[in-house]
Amino acid sequence: MSRVSKSATLLLVAALTGSPLAAAAPLAVHIHTDNAMFQVLISPGTVGSDSFVLQLMNGEGTLLSVKEATLTLNPPVSGAAPLTRKAIKGPDGYWHVDDVPIASAGRWHMRIDARTPFQTISLEDEFDVPAQ
Repeated sequence: MSRVSKSATLLLVAALTGSPLAAAAPLAVHIHTDNAMFQVLISPGTVGSDSFVLQLMNGEGTLLSVKEATLTLNPPVSGAAPLTRKAIKGPDGYWHVDDVPIASAGRWHMRIDARTPFQTISLEDEFDVPAQ
């Protein structure tokens, strides 16, 4: 893990400190290309209602000037419809999506679309929700 991604992860965890969500270790996902780097925390990272914190940065680790961000999840269940939610920019400078229903354990596919003044950046990855 690079120095920037370690720092970004610590910043995201610090953003959750004091929250009831901080009691359980959140799932952390790092998505990186040459032009963009997205850090995602999923709390509590279990089946049920989860919150997502999106730190949207350029390839050098500087926060992007994002006008709108969208989270799309594809459940592990074959044929299940994707779930799309708009993120809200918080006072911490990160984008938040609260009360996301994670209906089942397994490998979920995640896409984040970040619209800047000049382009839309879309990054994708997967994360595993443990069985209870």
